Amino acid sequence: MTEGNEHPEATMRWMDYFYSEEGTKFFYMGKEGETYEVTDDGEYQYVDKIRNSDEGKTLEQEAAKYFAWIGGFVGIVEEEYYSGSESTPGSIEAAEKLEPDMPDELWPGFTYSEEENDFLTSVGADIDKYVEEMRDKFITGKRPLSEWDDYVKTIEKMGLDEYMDIQEAAYERYKEN
Repeated sequence: MTEGNEHPEATMRWMDYFYSEEGTKFFYMGKEGETYEVTDDGEYQYVDKIRNSDEGKTLEQEAAKYFAWIGGFVGIVEEEYYSGSESTPGSIEAAEKLEPDMPDELWPGFTYSEEENDFLTSVGADIDKYVEEMRDKFITGKRPLSEWDDYVKTIEKMGLDEYMDIQEAAYERYKEN
């Protein structure tokens, strides 16, 4: 919101609305009977004209005629109301194929001691930058995979062992909390 907004209180009420249950439902589903219906088992679904486009459009293409969420999100995304591309049969099938390769757990950013931070903001930053650059070069073919061993030797010389020791210590602290 800028200082040019002549109605900041009304703007905040409008924004807050989309964090309410009513606003979330309206943002993603629209108006009952016009853009969505409630099934006999209490599920929300878009009306047939959106689910089955007469023009052969995808759900997102058809929904774009009615909803702002197609271009971005606001408020809270609730599975009960959100029926975007993530819930289409093709997306669900793709997610099921990826599931065996998904990580078992996701970690937040770790916390580090002052000494660990000193290392990570200097040597660690150099290692991170080098790894990112080389990853991109290996992926794009600018560096052949025959140079992989040289790459590994380089990051080891840069201080990879200490870097990994710091990460492992931070992970252990995370598990303890």
